[in-house]
Amino acid sequence: MSKKSPTAIESISTRQMKDAIQRSGYLLEQRVESVLVEEGYYVETNPVFPDRESGKSREIDIRAGSAREIYKKGGHWIYPTLLCECENNLQPVVFFVKESLTAFLHHYEVRVSGIPVRFWKEEDCVALCEFTGMERFHHYCRGWIATQYCTFQLKKDKSSWMALHSEEQHDTFNSLIKCLEYEIAKHFDEWVLPGDNEEEVVNVQVYYPLLILQGGLYCGSLDNGNLTLKKSKHVQFRKELFLPRTNEVQTYQIDVISEEYLRDYLRIVDSEMEKIKKAFQRRRQNVFYAMERIVQEAKALKGKQESYRACLEFK
Repeated sequence: MSKKSPTAIESISTRQMKDAIQRSGYLLEQRVESVLVEEGYYVETNPVFPDRESGKSREIDIRAGSAREIYKKGGHWIYPTLLCECENNLQPVVFFVKESLTAFLHHYEVRVSGIPVRFWKEEDCVALCEFTGMERFHHYCRGWIATQYCTFQLKKDKSSWMALHSEEQHDTFNSLIKCLEYEIAKHFDEWVLPGDNEEEVVNVQVYYPLLILQGGLYCGSLDNGNLTLKKSKHVQFRKELFLPRTNEVQTYQIDVISEEYLRDYLRIVDSEMEKIKKAFQRRRQNVFYAMERIVQEAKALKGKQESYRACLEFK
């Protein structure tokens, strides 16, 4: 039997190219980008960020930001910031959900950066989530949550299906968290003291880490010992991760949604931004006092360190 010459190597056909692209997540990313742009977001695709642990370059699929002006004058803004990964999962993903006994505390997992994100109630310092009353309106504080998930794969002999914890999805969640931490650090580190004749302005980013699935999304739960699977459009996934920077284990809440739910999800974000805005408007005096006090603390550290993050961040 004669061997094929190098020129006789089979080439992929146009139909095969289309099939391969449709099985990937490339088209999903483009559709998500289109929806976000239509909804008024500024979208960056495949933004790069450094992995501070490995020193390597990473990227996520989409970073999208919008803006909401708080007061009529002065340039005071809050910015909802979506960090998105898009996956065309060929097999369904099941998240095992349960009711949280501490849902009323989950607003502390809402990640924010900028100024002011800490406020004073007499001499006590409180976080932005507490100052704005997020426990009453943020979606992290209602609904069931998941801490475990699985997808499915045929055994090598194709005799049956296996439920397994996909390494690809594990890496996706870790990338979202690492990108989130990078974005927060970058925003804090870029803040500079206002000049002698300048007034500090509100500049707060509120983050929404998000996984968007094209394929099946299910909730799994035990009911009297029986497993129930129910198709879903939105799951709240809570993940713990050790952070070398703080030498602590942190909890993160990541939204997992179906592609068809994206516009509804953006309505949730819009509603939460409006409530934060109104809280800032009602308590304007407290907002400006917080900024003044933070600036004074930062001035005392001027020239002593490169970043003012210690003054800006609530701990």
